Amino acid sequence: MATVSLSTSAAVILDASGNGTAQIGPAGMREHWILASLAVKTNQAPAAIVKEAQCKIYCGADASDPNFAGGTLSGSTGDTTSDVAGQVLDCGEYVWAVWTGGDAGAQGRVVVTGSRIV
Repeated sequence: MATVSLSTSAAVILDASGNGTAQIGPAGMREHWILASLAVKTNQAPAAIVKEAQCKIYCGADASDPNFAGGTLSGSTGDTTSDVAGQVLDCGEYVWAVWTGGDAGAQGRVVVTGSRIV
């Protein structure tokens, strides 16, 4: 098995209510991710943000309370967290970034860094 650097992202367009969910995780049965940090932000310039989104982060099979890993009140302007450091994801498990209360039509992006074991 080889360990390589992990830096990947997923995006979602926030719906009419300013909500959206992006998910990203290992692609194959023999792939494992060891998370170091993640960052969330929308594609908006700070002056263009009308409603600052909140973003909650989950790590696991779904975006449910037992998998909650952290959150931010700065989901539009951007925030980074290492609260996920050491979290291991196997095939079928994901990082879920769940934005609420943002500007409709904005693109939310989550960037995940860490190590990938293949």
